[in-house]
Amino acid sequence: MEGNREKEDAFRKKGLVNILSPGRVNIIGEHTDYNLGLSINTAINKYIFITGYENGTDYVEVFSRYSNDSNKFSLGDITFDKNTHWINYIKGVLNEYIKRGYKISGFNIVVDSNLPIGAGISSSASLEVGVAKFIEELFSLKIDKMDTVKLCNSAENNFVGVNCGLMDQFSVAYGKENYVIYLNFKYLSYEYIPFNLEDNLILIINTKEERNLANTEYNKRRKECNDAVQLIAKIVKNKNIKSLSDISLDLLYELEDKIPVKLLKRVKHVVTENNRVLLSKEYLLKGDIEKLGQVLFESHNSLRYDYEVSTERLDYLVDKMSEIKGFYGGRLMGAGFGGSIISIVKRSEIDSITNIVGERFLKKFNVSPDFIECLFSDGTRRLRFKDI
Repeated sequence: MEGNREKEDAFRKKGLVNILSPGRVNIIGEHTDYNLGLSINTAINKYIFITGYENGTDYVEVFSRYSNDSNKFSLGDITFDKNTHWINYIKGVLNEYIKRGYKISGFNIVVDSNLPIGAGISSSASLEVGVAKFIEELFSLKIDKMDTVKLCNSAENNFVGVNCGLMDQFSVAYGKENYVIYLNFKYLSYEYIPFNLEDNLILIINTKEERNLANTEYNKRRKECNDAVQLIAKIVKNKNIKSLSDISLDLLYELEDKIPVKLLKRVKHVVTENNRVLLSKEYLLKGDIEKLGQVLFESHNSLRYDYEVSTERLDYLVDKMSEIKGFYGGRLMGAGFGGSIISIVKRSEIDSITNIVGERFLKKFNVSPDFIECLFSDGTRRLRFKDI
């Protein structure tokens, strides 16, 4: 017992900082963040764990237990690493602090995780916000949480090269246990809505499908949305249309013969998805899980046919799950082109659901999907020794 106390004291003297950073699920509101729309999302109880200390040099040393990989670089020479992709999320965040004039010195960190990579539950945002929190705690930086979210988003946009919106970083930073976040990206306003799952679970099903097109097609969708905004603003002669979320359902119907079919489909998804978020908020406040589940199905069909980001595996899961007892609803989650579906299921039926879906999916695609049961979590935070 005495020996353990001595070890603990030694860690404290070293100024060890421990950070727990969650993944996130997006209940509904997919591809709406960069269109300044609405979403309902939250952090989940799957985490990246970061621990480290100052090393008295100008170098950063990182060891990833998850990938059994290490990396070392100088703070005076932060460049994109073509060979070790994950390190760029850490480098990008550091680069943002340095650009803003914050004094950062070298440190050593160990990163571990039970958060699946490539499953559409924001391992990248979790790592970014986790590293940001680590830096702020280690160097006693007083930064507003929203500014941290924007900084991490800038790192992913400008250093990593993924033109994502704010939703992932926001959800990871602002998560709250037993609540979901209703978020308006136009005004960056948010509201916590109680969502006690009680006898239900959030079930993520990972197709294990390589998301080879995710980044390129994601950036292409963003461009299509921007092109549509400019075209529509010109057609209706309204300079106040700055994003697809400024377009009403009525205007959408008027545009049917006036813009190219592909762009119309993108607009239709965003406009109707914002409406589905409003409906979902209403059903959450009423505690109507069944109606919420139906809205998830509608969202998937829109992502499948209008935004065109689904795959055969994702569609198969949603279609087959709809036939199973205890399954309220589901849809693809994240950028698309592989990854996972999010679903709401009855807790008592979880074994039956995973067995049936697992067998059918294996028979169809010759691969077993991963099932991830989730509850809602608080956002990124520092852990003290008593919490570990």
